Amino acid sequence: MLIIFLAFLVTAGAFGYTMYHEPRSLWAGATCTAFLAMSVAFILSILFHYSEVIMAHQPVHILLSLLAMVVVLVGLMLPFILILAFLYNGIKILFKEGFKPHNLLSLFFAFLCIGYLFVWPLVGDLSNRNIWRYTYEYLGTLALYFIGVMMMYTLTLWLNLLHFKRNKLDYIVVLGAGLNGTEVTLLLAARIDRAIKVYQKNPHMKLIMSGGKGPDEVIAEAEAMKNYAVKQGVPAEDILVENKSTTTYENILFSHKLMKPDAKFGIATNSYHVYRALVIAKRQGLKCVGFGAKTRWYFTLNAFMREYIAYLRITYKLQLSVVTLIGLMYMVFALIKF
Repeated sequence: MLIIFLAFLVTAGAFGYTMYHEPRSLWAGATCTAFLAMSVAFILSILFHYSEVIMAHQPVHILLSLLAMVVVLVGLMLPFILILAFLYNGIKILFKEGFKPHNLLSLFFAFLCIGYLFVWPLVGDLSNRNIWRYTYEYLGTLALYFIGVMMMYTLTLWLNLLHFKRNKLDYIVVLGAGLNGTEVTLLLAARIDRAIKVYQKNPHMKLIMSGGKGPDEVIAEAEAMKNYAVKQGVPAEDILVENKSTTTYENILFSHKLMKPDAKFGIATNSYHVYRALVIAKRQGLKCVGFGAKTRWYFTLNAFMREYIAYLRITYKLQLSVVTLIGLMYMVFALIKF
């Protein structure tokens, strides 16, 4: 019990240290997971230590038994729940947003899971140590790795949406998105509204509307964003316009050039997009915080998958190294067996 308690303290310290120094790192999610796991282990060790007392109280014993059964059942059903969630979300977004390649990610992921878990075992010979078996296990290991990274990514994203202390900011950058003619879309309006809420709590803050003019757009996104913010009551003199950027990388880079030296700033975008924007800012050597705007629920899961894939592209060197290392391990193992 003492060892578990010490481990609990160590993980709590590591989590606190990471959140204080660099919450934009995936170590935030990793240390948080370790802290939560050790918290559960510490609670279980206490329950085990006082098991005789607990067993003597039948209602408490029954409640703990039911809780354990629920945890086991959810763990067993989780793959099926995820597949159904992605199938439902994939169909929903096609009806709402139309048949576009980037709207197919949820369905693609669901069919990938179905193919791996149910179709491949029926088609391939997995009974013996052969190429089918090793390939299946290799892909399964990769899937577990990328699901683990996704869990850390998701948890780190949530942690970066929380603000335990009031941030005294000089600027807040609103990342652009597509327009509807000369008007902002609902998605972009949500980003601006989120920035305005932060602006209202920081009386000396300036808003930077960031977004260039796309090939199919009438005006620059930043201009339309400024017009919307003025209609919401923001004085025009408190709004700066960055109208040259075409990517998130350029949004942040060009917007930072409009700021005074050593200025503190935040980034306002949709919740699913916040973490990738923060990672890009971190890679530019910029320190900032993120503020997430709400998104239509059916759009979030598919958009999250798109953002996660984009994050893997940003860190492709690391991901390629891991994929190669795991592949080499399986090749060596296969050669030894053969």
